[in-house]
Amino acid sequence: MFGVAALRYNAGMRFPLIAAFALVFLALTPPGSAQFKKEKHPDKGIASIERPRLFDPVPVQPGEEWIQLYYRERKPDSKQKSRKERRFYPVLYVLRIPRVNVAPESQTSKEPGDSDESPKPRVVDFPTYVRYELNPGDPDEPEWTCTDEGPGKKEKTHKTRVWHLRGPRRSNDQFEGWAYTWEDEAHTVAVLGICLAADSKEMRKLWKRTGERLDLTPTVGSDAESQKWARRYERNGMSHPEFRISVRKELVEPWKAEDTENFIVLYNTKDQPLLRKIMRDLELCREQYMELFPPAEKFDAVSAVRICKDRDEYLAYGGRPGSAGYWNYVAEELVLYNAEVHERGKRADDSDTFIVLYHEAFHQYIHYSTGELPPHSWFNEGYGDYFSGATIRNGKFVRIDVNPWRIGTVQYLIEKDRHKPWRDIIKYEQSEYYTDPGSNYAQGWSMVYFLNKSPVARRNDRWAAILPTYFETLKTAYAEELDEAGNPRLLIHRAEPGKRARKRALAAAFEGVDLDDLEEEWAKYIAKLEAPRR
Repeated sequence: MFGVAALRYNAGMRFPLIAAFALVFLALTPPGSAQFKKEKHPDKGIASIERPRLFDPVPVQPGEEWIQLYYRERKPDSKQKSRKERRFYPVLYVLRIPRVNVAPESQTSKEPGDSDESPKPRVVDFPTYVRYELNPGDPDEPEWTCTDEGPGKKEKTHKTRVWHLRGPRRSNDQFEGWAYTWEDEAHTVAVLGICLAADSKEMRKLWKRTGERLDLTPTVGSDAESQKWARRYERNGMSHPEFRISVRKELVEPWKAEDTENFIVLYNTKDQPLLRKIMRDLELCREQYMELFPPAEKFDAVSAVRICKDRDEYLAYGGRPGSAGYWNYVAEELVLYNAEVHERGKRADDSDTFIVLYHEAFHQYIHYSTGELPPHSWFNEGYGDYFSGATIRNGKFVRIDVNPWRIGTVQYLIEKDRHKPWRDIIKYEQSEYYTDPGSNYAQGWSMVYFLNKSPVARRNDRWAAILPTYFETLKTAYAEELDEAGNPRLLIHRAEPGKRARKRALAAAFEGVDLDDLEEEWAKYIAKLEAPRR
């Protein structure tokens, strides 16, 4: 699972592209109408915006507080010989910042339950946005700074200003930004572009037009689309219509959505057979998980599943480099991409897409079934990878095979005696597990696979009870710990009760188990497994 890791990775820096991507170069001609496309977003208070045609819309992260619209420059295809690749795709954002009239020294706010030692900085205008939201570390030693370059075009209803941003240096690349802000008594609306310093002169010509020609409307537009979907959901009896409608309201071209009983699937792919299989398999996985892991309390939660068209779009949306998917438990959204492999003369292979889907779908389910407490990572990630080996055919779980991504790694670790002792890895919290993810993910998978599949483990009553005992104790212990703590609302205050519940589950699961004997049998069994053919 990369859900929490991806979330933390992107929380400090609001621009996920800055950290990792590659991008394309365009020899720009002076801006003209042919280079721009006009869009209307009345629900966001934008009567019209002219965005550069080479900048494609990207969905905004659920729960995003400031960013209303997000665009990135399109990667060139093989037909565009006039363009060449470069290391970073310029990005363009439209922000809306509510204006709050407070003194700078009091520009902090606290959420219910926050401690007095950690007030939350209050963003009240564009400079404070740059200071507190673009800088992942100490805002008094910022990586991003902004300079006021003076007023923009004179407007009747708004004050406009132009800003230059200087960002961090990554290797030999310096990042820069440019912004055009519109201010009235209620809000600051900013058009903000980010690119490499070498490209800023060219990009600024485009962004200047977008900023200057922004047309803001004082009222939001009609909610006819939401009303249409409300009527449709009422007719077909779909659960949680409010959540489904809220997800649909944030769709940007060319994204679409489809509903199933327990999911709303957002997609940017024309591969309809892939989409239909994903929708069927999600529901089958939910049934399988509920049978094996009965929830602590009855739930009918609906979750969003987002399928990006390719890895580039996945990374642009917020996927962490090195990951193939993640579960964002805060937004209740599972994110992956179409990883179909095409080789000349062979049938397209979409197996990697479903390896990720089955893994992340388990995390999505277990989040609810335990009462929103993540289990120890060896259990959580191990089971996610265990279900990644599933074969689903004709609407049924056929079997669970060896995970092709993990078997080679763990066999190497066993051969070289570099695996983690069981008595240590079963205690790892998530932060410890992520310090060596390649090895730990492989070992966690093999531990769960061994306990489920090994004839020796299944004949040993005590070993066979490890996994079900852990899960059942975890649910019960967490409910008791939360009750003892007064059932705190904030996640940060649930962390310690959760940690105590995991310790209790671990103690119950491995009580009376000789871990040295268990580890020895595990190593012998895993070393003899064969990787599946792909």
